[in-house]
This record gives sequence, C-alpha cells and structure tokens, in this order.
Amino acid sequence: LLTHYADEVLKLVPCWLASPESVSAISPLLASPKGEEKNPPPLGEGRGGDLFDLVIFDEASQCYAERGIPAMFRGAQVVITGDSQQLQPSDLYRVRYEEDTDDQPDLEVDSLLDLAARYLPQAQLRGHYRSQSLELIDFSNRHFYGENLELLPDFRLVNRQEPAIAYLKVEGLWQNNQNRPEAEAVVALVWQLTSRQPDKEIGVVTFNFQQQTLIQDLLEASAAEQNRMLPPSLFVKNIENVQGDERDIIVFSLGYAPDTAGRLVMQFGSLNQQGGENRLNVAVTRAREKIHLVSSLLPHQLRTDGTLHAGPKLLRQYLEYAWQVSAGKYVPQPRPVRGFVSGHLLKDKVVAQPNLLLAADANTLAIKELPFADVTVKHNGRYDSLILTDDELYYQSSSAKAAHAYTHMLLQAKNW
Repeated sequence: LLTHYADEVLKLVPCWLASPESVSAISPLLASPKGEEKNPPPLGEGRGGDLFDLVIFDEASQCYAERGIPAMFRGAQVVITGDSQQLQPSDLYRVRYEEDTDDQPDLEVDSLLDLAARYLPQAQLRGHYRSQSLELIDFSNRHFYGENLELLPDFRLVNRQEPAIAYLKVEGLWQNNQNRPEAEAVVALVWQLTSRQPDKEIGVVTFNFQQQTLIQDLLEASAAEQNRMLPPSLFVKNIENVQGDERDIIVFSLGYAPDTAGRLVMQFGSLNQQGGENRLNVAVTRAREKIHLVSSLLPHQLRTDGTLHAGPKLLRQYLEYAWQVSAGKYVPQPRPVRGFVSGHLLKDKVVAQPNLLLAADANTLAIKELPFADVTVKHNGRYDSLILTDDELYYQSSSAKAAHAYTHMLLQAKNW
C-alpha cells in the first residue's frame, strides 16, 4: 500500500508511531531525485526523495544502531532522543552479527543513541517533571546526572514535611531465589495502599524475576480469596522491564535475605553486569509521589565488597539513602556554585543581611537551601517563599525567556 500510494496515505495519516523495524519493513525507501544530493529540506517544504519530513527516535538507548539506521533513511530530518543512563539494548533471543571491531570504532557501540552522540549536535533536557519531591530524584541526580537536573516540587507538598521514601524492614527468608515473607508483606502493603488511597496508581518493582512471579501470584490469589479486583493500573515488574513506566506510588521488593541456615548469599544478576547500574537508575526514578522500600536487610547488611561493577555498590548506597530519607534526615542542598566567586554574589548579601528585603525576625530565615532557587525563606521551620537574584542560576538559564518568563511561570504553577 505504501509502496504504491505513499503520498495519498501520508496525506490521510501524516503522523506514524511504529518501531524502527516496522518503519523499515512497511515504508518504501524512496530514491533522492536523480543527480541531486540528499540535502534535507526545511520542514513542511516537501519530502523530495524521503518518505517522511521528520523521523523521531524515542528511547534510543534501547535501540540497536543497526536496527535504527534503515529507518533514518526514510526521513529528511532526524531527531534521536534517549538517556544514556538508562537501559542499553538487550535481546537474549536474537543473534547479532559480531566481528573484530578493533579498526572500526563505530562498531564498538551498541545503541543508536551512542552512535548518534559521536556525530550529531547534542542537547541535554534538564527539566524533571515526574518526581514531585526532591527526595525521589536527588539520588539519581547526584550519581547519574552530575546534579544537572532541575526539579520544581509543589509548595504544598514540600511543606507536608513527610518523607517521600518509607523503608519497611521485614524478617524475610531466601529460598529457591524467592523471599516469601517479603512478598507477603508487599501484598499486604498493596492492599493497604489501595484502601487508603484508592485514587493513586501503584507499581511493584522487584530485583529478580522469581520474586516478581511470586508477588504476582500472591496478589492474584489474595484478590480471589477476598473477592476483590486488583486495580487496572497496578503492575508487578522487575528492573529489566520497568523502563518507560511511572506510577504515583512505587513499592520495591529487594528480595535478598538469609537462607534457612542463616547464610546471606547475594547473586546480583544483571545488576552486577557492565552498565547494570543503569537498571537501578531506571527503577528508583519511576515514582511520582512516594516509594515504599520493603527489605529483609538493613543497608549495612548488603555486602558488595567483592562485586566487580558499580551496580551493587550503588544499590547499597541507595539503601543507605532511603534509610536516611525514611528517618526524616534528608536535607536538600543548594546547587553548587561553579564559575563564580561565591562571596561576591547578590544572594550571599541577602543571606547575610535579610532585613534589607524581609521583615525578618527570629522565626524567619533567609538561607541557601533549595537547588532551584537562590534564596529560600523559611518561617517557623516551614517554607514561606523564594527569592530569585541575577546570580549564577540566572546566567545558566537556556535563554532570556527561560529566566524571565518560564521560571516564574513554573514556580507559580507549583504554588510558590
């Protein structure tokens, strides 16, 4: 159909959503006009020898380069988007052509995103909109994104002063690559959450497939026994296949626990592979509002000294982070000042002499605390307002419109 009637079909359906393989399979590869080089025309000015004006790749970190390149040839212009800190391509059931790549550097990368990064201009999207609390994204922001992400939490939410991560310690037992007591605790927690907050979407994430299967079976059995329906939005997944999902509340089942002999043997699986830490990053960034971490271990019990790669070590650091957040010990940090002499900034003068701007008293503080503002005003320990100055955050804005319009608009939308 597309081979013979491409123009007519695209007039009827101008926007297509498909996998790269599908695009290559169903779309004809049109030749460029004879004798002309393949220069992409501006959008909207005709396709020339290309089927589409624009081809956009999403989640390109998960697309093998050789599967994406044919689809690129169907477009006059190409945009490739993805996150190099998330999952890389993985397909256990297909054989890839392999050969000695020592003299061909482009064959050393797997994903289309990594290949494109070698040749195309890059832009990093910094605004983070999923997590509504700083605690939910701060760990990944520090360990994966170089503290470059920008998060604007809701004013009312931060003033609740309720930890966004809850650490639930249970007495689990590891048998047959499963932890049944922990799975039962997860099921009980899911029912508790659905009863207390029926309007919230819930997801369960596990660190191995066997635990995922056990929790799914127990949930379905419990629903049948109680004659209740599981929420349609509820999912139970492991860290291998949760990328792209998000829920209001995420429940983690760590799984690891002593066996019947009291021995603690931890097989970290894909987490201990090269790039396995990306799986952890994906898992801990799925929640919009709250994370419940169900664990049979305390952070110091997770032994990672003998592990080869960064994944297990970062997992232990995340457990320590979650434990501190759950205990109410999380303290937000202002964004580090880079490229400026800190003592000469206007915000330093405001902090040193708050009476210049505020009717300050013993209960009102002007401090540098939140990473998305220059000065934070707190009254009796609660957030009151923000002061923006023309210091380094202003000059780091992507444009004058971002500094003078978007920042204010977004803050007001978040009730600041």
